Amino acid sequence: MTEARSAATGTRRVASGATRRPVLDVQTTRVERHLRRFRRAQGWVKPALVAGAATIAVGAAGLALQFSKLPSIDFAAKANDVMIAAGFGIDQVNVSGQRYASDSDVYDALDLPNVRTFAAFDSDAALKRIERISWVDSAQITRIYPGTLDVVIRERTPAFLHQRGETSFLVDATGRTLGPAARGSSWKLPRVTGEGADREALSMLSALKHYPTIERQYAYGERVAERRWRIVLKNGTMLELGADREIEGFEEIATTRESAQALTGAAMVVDVRTPGRIAMRPLEGNSAQTAFGASAQTVSLVSERP
Repeated sequence: MTEARSAATGTRRVASGATRRPVLDVQTTRVERHLRRFRRAQGWVKPALVAGAATIAVGAAGLALQFSKLPSIDFAAKANDVMIAAGFGIDQVNVSGQRYASDSDVYDALDLPNVRTFAAFDSDAALKRIERISWVDSAQITRIYPGTLDVVIRERTPAFLHQRGETSFLVDATGRTLGPAARGSSWKLPRVTGEGADREALSMLSALKHYPTIERQYAYGERVAERRWRIVLKNGTMLELGADREIEGFEEIATTRESAQALTGAAMVVDVRTPGRIAMRPLEGNSAQTAFGASAQTVSLVSERP
């Protein structure tokens, strides 16, 4: 294509014999060149990726082989050592508030041989283990940094003695057995005996407190056939109570002249198992079986009350 410039007008003209290339053909040619370069690049990308993956796999296998030759390391123990060195180890335990709970039981519940740092110490789990100790009612654990545990214990209060054979056990108001009472101990607590007495004694003893004339003469209570109470007084008198009739029985005995006399006089069997009537008979020998064979006196509660 040739150009001619007019001197007069200053305009540019294209010679009529020249041809002009379409714009679309130019753009198409550029696209084809880009496609050819992209296809040439694809030819080496995949082999490069495969080679890289193979290199990583070989390197990982080599590291695994080297680590397998190293001695095993207890990283948990090392971490504990680091914590102890940093001043977070448990090096002192203060226990207070306990009198009858064993110190060794408390320390065992803390699990100190296996827990040497505050980071590894689970206070909630330790509290649950401490409160499972028979004498412990509740406990409180305080962490005193850098290395002290303070344990304060509140013990249970025994409510009565449950005699089993030759051994008496201390029991609290919930019926929880706290432990054996030492021989010759000075526990001034009411005594009960018999199977199931530890579970049912509290209701009977609570009813007894309302009748001080009987309570003052109380020696022990015997649970009979796991359903009723026989109360033995200091003078040997036996009060035969009906099942689930402790309050009614104590009321009848305390408010009737004849039965009230049996509380401090000669030993008698006072039977109030039948509602509205009292059967009294002398106690012969040392057992209730011989007393049941003696002659009985029946007292009407309606006509004989003072």
